[in-house]
Amino acid sequence: MANVKSFMKKVAEQGKAAPPPDAKTEVASTPLHGGGRSGAAVAPSKADRRASDISDAIVPCHTRQEFAQEIRYHWNRSRKEFLSIGRYLNRAKEILPHGDFEAMIESDMPFSVETAFRFRAVAEAVDTGRLSLDVLPGAESVAYQIVTMTPDELERAKAQGLIRPDVTRRQLIDFKRSLRPPKDVTPNDRRRQLLADYARLRVRMAEIRDELRRDHGIDPEHDDHVRSGRAGVTIDVEAEDIGAEAEDDRR
Repeated sequence: MANVKSFMKKVAEQGKAAPPPDAKTEVASTPLHGGGRSGAAVAPSKADRRASDISDAIVPCHTRQEFAQEIRYHWNRSRKEFLSIGRYLNRAKEILPHGDFEAMIESDMPFSVETAFRFRAVAEAVDTGRLSLDVLPGAESVAYQIVTMTPDELERAKAQGLIRPDVTRRQLIDFKRSLRPPKDVTPNDRRRQLLADYARLRVRMAEIRDELRRDHGIDPEHDDHVRSGRAGVTIDVEAEDIGAEAEDDRR
């Protein structure tokens, strides 16, 4: 299989080595946002665009090794890309005048403020040595779960083999929840829990009533003789039985 990366390099070198004699460099007339740098942006050449198109093209693969090679290549490229974005954001925060950085995130970026924060946090963790590039996951949302661990949580996660490139976000979230004690139940939380239990019990009672009417010809809501037990049916439901049923539903 032809090495696609070597081919890309050759295409780019050919474009730079032999430009058309009458080619003119296209210069963007609009200055960069923020006024932090002077100068103009040079439009990409046709060779650069071809190289970019080739890098995104699907390479024909036929063996397990070939597929694994290409997937690893793009996996590593995705890690480098979001890490570079975070580094640019951190640098922009340092250089841009007050207010420009926030305006750039809100108006000029294709992602939210929260996503920008995650990019920055991951890049800072890597650049300060808190998170090794060798174990950096391929998505910023997964890497951020590692970055937000306490030092003790990070050591425990390493001991359990969770700090690795192929770890999933769900694995990290479940791990963190297993270490952190549950939050104190507030009155609002308790009210929501009770309402949820009440709704589940109403649904269950309706199902039981439908089955009694359909299969036994009994309506416990309207048949007085059933309520009094004259038909040989006694309805004796203890509160603890309802509580046990609710607990079973929650499980």
